[in-house]
Amino acid sequence: MTALLEVRGIEKRFGGVRALAGASFAIARPGIVALIGPNGAGKTTLFDVIAGRQAADAGAVLLEGTHARGLPPHRLVARGLARSFQECRIFAEWSCVENLTFALRPKAILGALVRAVTRREPLPEAAREEAMALLRLATLDAYADAPASLLSFGQRRLLEIAAAMIARPRVLLLDEPASGINPGLLAALAGLLRRRHAEQGGLFLIVEHNMEFVMSLADHVIVMHEGAVLEEGPPAAVQA
Repeated sequence: MTALLEVRGIEKRFGGVRALAGASFAIARPGIVALIGPNGAGKTTLFDVIAGRQAADAGAVLLEGTHARGLPPHRLVARGLARSFQECRIFAEWSCVENLTFALRPKAILGALVRAVTRREPLPEAAREEAMALLRLATLDAYADAPASLLSFGQRRLLEIAAAMIARPRVLLLDEPASGINPGLLAALAGLLRRRHAEQGGLFLIVEHNMEFVMSLADHVIVMHEGAVLEEGPPAAVQA
């Protein structure tokens, strides 16, 4: 079976610091997978390599069997890979619906100019319906046409994750999605991830330090230490 996502022997140095030391794993089946480890283990650096934001010094990244290392982020998005970030990235002056439907538009090299020109161009009604369905899953539908600046930090995080989901990527990388979210919104985040995965399928790969949260979601856990994979398996086996 061809893996949805495979990384082989990824190496990355920053000066004299070896951030990734031959990191390797393969995820063959759809599911929710946790990538865990202490600070400095290399988790976010590996995410950045997979998502085309960092150039690896050696190794390979394969999406559904096709080499993808070194492709720019917009080409990886076209290949079915999306991600969220540790720092929340939304357009605060846009409405919540606009934030989501923008994610469905083709991305171009002119970036900011294209956003300014196209964000209010009509989209098919199906796009708004999909955005509204995601906002309901994220418990944000009451803010659909309100500017995202009215949202709390945790709600903005939910909005960013929903925007990453809207194009139904085959591989979705979520970098510390629970960071900064209060306990009242954690249930909404867990519900969003579970229900969207049930609808969408594919692979949700999550870096997270909240062990209780991520262990309740994941069906497979990969443990990193000092830039390499130390252990992997079902949550109960890894905890044991």
